Amino acid sequence: MVNQVRRGSFSQGSWIGEMQQASDKSVIRSEILDPRTKNLLCTSKISDYVLSNELVSMALAMVAEDQQINDVLEELFAEEGNELHIRQADLYLSEGEELSFYEVLLRARQRREIVIGYRAANAERAVINPPAKNARRRWSLKDAFVVISEKE
Repeated sequence: MVNQVRRGSFSQGSWIGEMQQASDKSVIRSEILDPRTKNLLCTSKISDYVLSNELVSMALAMVAEDQQINDVLEELFAEEGNELHIRQADLYLSEGEELSFYEVLLRARQRREIVIGYRAANAERAVINPPAKNARRRWSLKDAFVVISEKE
């Protein structure tokens, strides 16, 4: 069976058509160095980008503010060492258990992890460094915690 290829469009069965459909679903990430380039990204099919110079500038500003932050950044960005992970709540608690964020922190310490935030099951975004750490709340097993731990 021969697939018909017409200029500008491809038949459903052709491998070129399959590649075109796959590229329409692909996520393209780009690294940009000049912040002025962000405006050009609106006209392209680039889904996401990393503004690497901005990341470096923010890290330098944090270290300039507090030199102890440098040790934390070195640990997080080193090839070996600790990393950020998303962990399911069942590692730290039981369904419907009422605990404060501090109590969850203590349980994570027993696993040699540091909890820095959480995302409630019904929330769209995570809460990093929650303000009311000693307020008790009822947790769900569908909640997730943002932790710093050693590489698995």
